[in-house]
Amino acid sequence: KCEMKKYIYKIGAFFLSLPFLGVTASCDDWFGIMPQSEMVAEDFWKDEQDVKSAVGACYRAMLEDGFMRRLIVWGELRSDNVIDGTTTDTEIGYILNANLNESNSYCKWSDFYTVINYCNTVIQNAPMVRERDADFTEEDLNHYLAEAKAIRAFCYFTLARTFRDIPYIETPYVDDTQRFQVGQTPFENVLDTLIRDLKTVENVAVTEYGENTTYTRGRVTQKAIWALIADMSLWKGDYQQCVDYCDKILTTTTNPLSLLPAASYFNSVFFVGNSDESIWELQYDNNTQNSAVRTFYGDNNHSCLLSAFSLETANGTEWWNGVDMRRIGAYAENSGTYYIEKYVYATYSTDYEDIRFSDFSSYINGEGNWIIYRLADAYLMKAEALAEQGDVVRAVDMVSYTYDRAHPNLDAGSLKSQYTASTPQATIRDLVLDERQREFLFEGKRYFDLVRRMRREQTTNNVVNNYILRKYTSGMNLSQSTVMSKINDINAIYMPIHQDELRLNQMLEQNPFYETSDDISKN
Repeated sequence: KCEMKKYIYKIGAFFLSLPFLGVTASCDDWFGIMPQSEMVAEDFWKDEQDVKSAVGACYRAMLEDGFMRRLIVWGELRSDNVIDGTTTDTEIGYILNANLNESNSYCKWSDFYTVINYCNTVIQNAPMVRERDADFTEEDLNHYLAEAKAIRAFCYFTLARTFRDIPYIETPYVDDTQRFQVGQTPFENVLDTLIRDLKTVENVAVTEYGENTTYTRGRVTQKAIWALIADMSLWKGDYQQCVDYCDKILTTTTNPLSLLPAASYFNSVFFVGNSDESIWELQYDNNTQNSAVRTFYGDNNHSCLLSAFSLETANGTEWWNGVDMRRIGAYAENSGTYYIEKYVYATYSTDYEDIRFSDFSSYINGEGNWIIYRLADAYLMKAEALAEQGDVVRAVDMVSYTYDRAHPNLDAGSLKSQYTASTPQATIRDLVLDERQREFLFEGKRYFDLVRRMRREQTTNNVVNNYILRKYTSGMNLSQSTVMSKINDINAIYMPIHQDELRLNQMLEQNPFYETSDDISKN
């Protein structure tokens, strides 16, 4: 069978027998539900427990190594955050060196379409359970549908940011008789559809799961849906809608969120996880470890595919403005290599003026959660939208929340005296972009931030020359002319569609920048 049919859209009779673990199981177990045997669909969708198990499988599929690897590769590798680490991988090396073409396995999207198909299966079949299970209420059904639609939206949103135009499918694939030749839907249409769909469930989604913090932070809540809508609105250029949905997150009192103090920020948010400022994060533990983070960012021997690009070298010390807690906790230098510590190690040193590499001694061992959205996203998405609206004062006010927390040695509101109402809009745009980089280092957001800016400016010149290029020339010692030939094109900012997908689905069209690539040395 073709790979696209088998792994991307087709779920066949597989997946649908998912045992419910019962009320005595831990909440972490529920996120670990996996397809275990074959059962035809009509024999499965009998009661609410089947629906819950199916939704649990949607979450579990996002924890798979291939899915998680792509969140890092697509969101970080081509950004100015990372360079090569202490270990090597051929295909990762190609991407890091801007030698990307359609044969690279990281251009495969099957891990995401697998999750999408699970969600489509839930969305199609869950309503029929209402007719079979008298105890399955309309409210409960809507809760599950909201989760499935939000997970599907996140997957499609990630695919669109990575590839631009993508196949959009809402019908699950369950057998070989179905048509799998599907063309691409334009980027803007995908986002419009997702936003409309999320708006149908935003008011019926769960607001919070009581005292069950793991569920409230690990399952989709109303605030996670609002964050998705705000994020997609930012990409669409609908800045007022972005502001409105960020305000919902910031002002609604159910599922309260708060920024943690600087001293406990890193250990609580990235080491312990499910913190008071988390909106939605993927749940890992000792049984289901985040091997992708361990592979890319480092194991207990600091063996890693990626290391941090030294932002001190690139931007000068003023970029961090002294003792920035995010610089202290995100990476540490040892023998010329800047090792990524966020998501990998924690430190309990309180000597913030002189934190050393050896102070990061508590290894997370791949058990750390992966954060999709947290409170800082709401502040900084709103800041970017306000900056684009020309509201300089309010944009700086939003940036100040994360900036002040990261600089406990500075007076609160110090940014407001530096950036007044007369500050040019372009300067505030740069401030927001820089603050997002500082706040979300290595969280899978930076490259997407750069792509969004290039889309907005309709050119790569500013971002390539002032942000991306310095990593290649300074951090990786590549010639400027070689790098420019491979990245200075508006179509080159997206990934190519993998050659296997093109062969199997004749309706797909390759990204124009890569369509003539016959040898990896060309692109």
